[in-house]
Amino acid sequence: MSDKKIHQLNVRLNHKNFVILEQISKDINQSPSTLGSQIISQWIEFYYYKIHRGDIIFSRQIVRKIISILDKSKIDEVSKFMAKHIINEIRLQEGEVTYAVLAEHILKWNKGNRLHLNKIRHSDDHDDESLDVFISKHNLGCNWSELECKTYTKTFEMVKQNVFSSEYDEDMFCIKVINRNVLQ
Repeated sequence: MSDKKIHQLNVRLNHKNFVILEQISKDINQSPSTLGSQIISQWIEFYYYKIHRGDIIFSRQIVRKIISILDKSKIDEVSKFMAKHIINEIRLQEGEVTYAVLAEHILKWNKGNRLHLNKIRHSDDHDDESLDVFISKHNLGCNWSELECKTYTKTFEMVKQNVFSSEYDEDMFCIKVINRNVLQ
């Protein structure tokens, strides 16, 4: 499906919901039509990536609680388990797990769970390699950063990518991956 082709959809709302939609649209300085389009698009993404694939969403408070009770000495073991599970799940959904497929799934999972993970590409025009920087800012603590950083590092290594560096603290994590598959 191409994002360039736009389709019009007329929807009906009861008065109470329309008044709420108008108020929200004023609060965020967007038209009710634009806001309605975003709501429908986000619901479709939610449905496809959560309900269709059977994913579960936890609130930030629950994630924070789970991570806070995680024994720090077990993070390496848990990250290896999670990396293996991620690769196996993507293999079931997609078949072959390439770096591009893995990166796409990781970014979509974070977006679907309202976590902010960005991928920034640094490339050299004279080289077939680039440096992809995955960076996340959050308020989930150091255990979360360490677990996510180590899990994603292991998953990238499992698809034969060279992780140039990884670092984390209580509010962020950053992974730099040498992408040798730029021409994919």
